[in-house]
Amino acid sequence: MNRRFLFFCLICCASLPGLFAQNYTVSGYVRELSSGEALIGASVVSQDRRGAYTNSYGFFSLTLPAGSQRLIISYIGFAPDTQVLTLSQNMSLDIRLEEAVSSVEEVVITASQDAYAREVKSTQMSQINLKVRDIRLIPSLGGEADIMKVLQLLPGVTKGGEGTTSILVRGGDPDQNLILLDEAVVYNVSHLFGFFSVFNADALKDVNLLKGGFPAQYGGRLSSVIDITMNEGNQEKFHVKGGIGLLSSRLTVEGPIIKNKASFIVSGRRTYIDQVMRVLGLTVPYYFYDLNAKANYSINEKNRVYLSAYLGDDVLYTPRSLQDGDSLGLGQVDFGFRLGNQTATLRWNHLFNARLFSNTSLIYTRFKYDINGSVGANKIFIGSDVQDIGIKNDITYYHNPDNTLRVGAQITNHRFRPNIISAQGDIGQIVKDREVDPILAQELAIYGQHDWQALKRLRINYGLRISGAVTPGKFYPGLEPRLSAVWLLNEKNSFKAGYSRMAQYMHLVSSSTVALPTDLWYPVTRNIRPQGAHQVAGSYTHHFEKPGLLFTLESYYKWMKNLTEYREGANLILNDNFEQELLQGRGHAYGLEFLLKRDEGRINGWIGYTLSFARRQFDELNGGEAFWAKFDRRNDLSVVSIVKVTKRISISSVFSYLSGARFTPQIGQYIVPNPSLSGVEIIPIYSKRNAVRLTAARRFDINIALASKPGRRFKSEWQFGCYNLFNWPTPIRVNINYAPERGLYYTQPSFLGRVLSVAWNFEI
Repeated sequence: MNRRFLFFCLICCASLPGLFAQNYTVSGYVRELSSGEALIGASVVSQDRRGAYTNSYGFFSLTLPAGSQRLIISYIGFAPDTQVLTLSQNMSLDIRLEEAVSSVEEVVITASQDAYAREVKSTQMSQINLKVRDIRLIPSLGGEADIMKVLQLLPGVTKGGEGTTSILVRGGDPDQNLILLDEAVVYNVSHLFGFFSVFNADALKDVNLLKGGFPAQYGGRLSSVIDITMNEGNQEKFHVKGGIGLLSSRLTVEGPIIKNKASFIVSGRRTYIDQVMRVLGLTVPYYFYDLNAKANYSINEKNRVYLSAYLGDDVLYTPRSLQDGDSLGLGQVDFGFRLGNQTATLRWNHLFNARLFSNTSLIYTRFKYDINGSVGANKIFIGSDVQDIGIKNDITYYHNPDNTLRVGAQITNHRFRPNIISAQGDIGQIVKDREVDPILAQELAIYGQHDWQALKRLRINYGLRISGAVTPGKFYPGLEPRLSAVWLLNEKNSFKAGYSRMAQYMHLVSSSTVALPTDLWYPVTRNIRPQGAHQVAGSYTHHFEKPGLLFTLESYYKWMKNLTEYREGANLILNDNFEQELLQGRGHAYGLEFLLKRDEGRINGWIGYTLSFARRQFDELNGGEAFWAKFDRRNDLSVVSIVKVTKRISISSVFSYLSGARFTPQIGQYIVPNPSLSGVEIIPIYSKRNAVRLTAARRFDINIALASKPGRRFKSEWQFGCYNLFNWPTPIRVNINYAPERGLYYTQPSFLGRVLSVAWNFEI
């Protein structure tokens, strides 16, 4: 018995070092050396391949065993850094990476391969991250770098119309995309009737697209999340950059307020086509502008605050030189509109300890449009706006590399004024004033998720978002479970699967595919129920290490309910009770997406292809039968390449092919007597809804960038581009024509042929 007891004691003593092995946490921030900008998604990996990645603020936390540790920190486009540590207590690091502009390609590819290794192992699927530094080189309309146009080139994303910034993701509608600028919702993303986006690339740092497998912190839309982060401002020195193009100019100023402690950035952009034409004696009564500003202050090692804002407007006005009302005997004629966005975000980062990170945000956003018109003494005003004020708290606990917990809560107060009408003069007898009371609604959510390394090859991310909306006399609750998992075959191959349920508590009521100021954001009510969607997806990811390529093949299936359409011929503007004009129905979408990309090296870019199907069913449309969605685009192919010919010369190109949008054709006519029997009326006969496609669209764009000699303090770059180089026709609609010898026939007007551009960019 004594021998057995002694043997037991020896075993316990031998086990004590393992039982009481001490772990310590290495945490801190990864920033850019030259500016102090936080690097999002930088990799921090130990010698035993335990790793962490920086969050949206550049923060990381990694728990490791005591003793000697070697950390490798890497980020695409930057030279890797190595930190050799002796862990005997928790440590805090402030790591600065240097941009690898002059590094050999092998060094740069190392960071790229590490990022691809992360994508192979991560539970997050249906995600694509874009670096703004590359977006500026991709050919675009008018030479204006546009993130929304670049997003249209990614698999699973379809453009709403040729040349416009509207996007549709995985068979969804335009209002089903949650677009965030520093956490503030942007309701309208278009300038110039949809041809340019409201995002000035010079003010932005990171663009992240999510199409499925949504983490629990995101909600409120069905189809996608586009999370955009603004630059923070250079903490080291003052920096000025800008550009002059054919359509607009921009200027950005950034620098330290207190060196290494506080910084700011201000970036503005304006079209000047109205001013140029005025000098030439012509009148173009339109312009747009936008202004981005951000400041941050590091109170101490554990507290940091950020304040960011955006202001932008589209303005159309009619100067006297365009007024011809007097010649018509009508008196003075005026018309114009103003459409704009405002956002503001105040954020507080707090580090409770090395493992517990908190972010609290106070968020404001507003979108409105005003239409003014007058003919003599008759005046009319039509307006609409939506305003949000919200608060959000998000807490992340980095327990160890195998377990990360995240919880949070959010509440947003919405104020909708969807249809404001005011009339004066004789027209007031026809159009009555409708200064309706604002519609108030609250949207709230709490959420939690756990990222867990369950087995050596299996990692799971599961969570739950509990959401709801309170509208006058009605409460809509929602349970939104989220689950995604990755099975690692080896270091270069993995399978992923995911499920998510999403709820949306507002709708965009639109009578046009063009971004006109007649679109109305409208909340859920007693009669208009929340939209909902279930999505399942599966993918295979492979990392080709030697050429530095990442291949992804993904499939998805999505069920949608309470989708909103308007009745044919619905009156949306002069109608303050247009709920009666709205219909709700069901839909489903499914498809296959292919992506092959290379992010670094002399030749980089991607090839994306989507095979997709999208259908709708409304009891009061198409006889109750299911029909193809208007933007059911069967095939979507994009080939994007950026070739760095020399250190100064880059050539980029885009080839795109897209199946045509669907429409409902008129297939015949019949004649009936009119009610008075004094003549006849011609009644058109239509096919099934959306039964025919427009012709497919294809386009080839090219851009050549010529930079100044490296090493100079004043840097400049010329860009010469051509949109639709081969002038291929791109149908945008159908017209019904009649000829005696042919009868009725359709034509497909094209839009935007070959468009040349030139731009000059500079940095000081």
